[in-house]
Amino acid sequence: MTEGRPHEGATTLFVSNHVSWVDILVLGKVIKGACFIAKQEMSGWPVLGYLAGLQRTIFIDRGRRSDAVNQKQELHDRMKEGDNLILFPEGTTSDGARVLPFKSALFGVTEKVMHLHVDEQGHVDELMVQPVTIVYRRINNMPVNRNSLFKVAWIGDMDLGPHLWSFLRLLKVEVEVHFHKPVSRNLFKTRKELATYCHRTVEKRLQDCLRGRRAELSRVTKVDS
Repeated sequence: MTEGRPHEGATTLFVSNHVSWVDILVLGKVIKGACFIAKQEMSGWPVLGYLAGLQRTIFIDRGRRSDAVNQKQELHDRMKEGDNLILFPEGTTSDGARVLPFKSALFGVTEKVMHLHVDEQGHVDELMVQPVTIVYRRINNMPVNRNSLFKVAWIGDMDLGPHLWSFLRLLKVEVEVHFHKPVSRNLFKTRKELATYCHRTVEKRLQDCLRGRRAELSRVTKVDS
């Protein structure tokens, strides 16, 4: 289920919370023609590395500063060519019950492409930024709680193989993707301001949804008892 829609008509950086490797499949389906930004080690992972490659993912090696300039240039080039990008600025996965702080350094890609180009009429084609909130709502037709969320959330150093196998055994997983109002990068003086705005927007929607989920779970428990 989606609420809102992906921004169209201008180059867009989609900024999302990150719960699981499943997020890649979900966002890849609802945001057409966008490229992910992912950590370098993911390129060698079985299954996920292949899927990421199909999405023309840009792999970033955050541990090698010598590659930083080339990697940023590739990001800039992609966006100037009109490619949309999907960023998980937490830099890792969360447990799905909160949004970890967004790393403002990961928004550095926006600084050199704030004004992508000016057309013949003098109109500036601005870089747009659209926050996105992913919420896992139900597993096997039951509202998700902290005890069941681990079946979807891929946290910390969890082994990918067993988690992938466990996920594939689930009968049904319902996920919501909330597309927030897109904003121009030029509205923010610094990337830190942009990161703070995106985090606040994504976190608020997640918590609003979780409060509704807890109320739903409470009603289900009362009926069962």
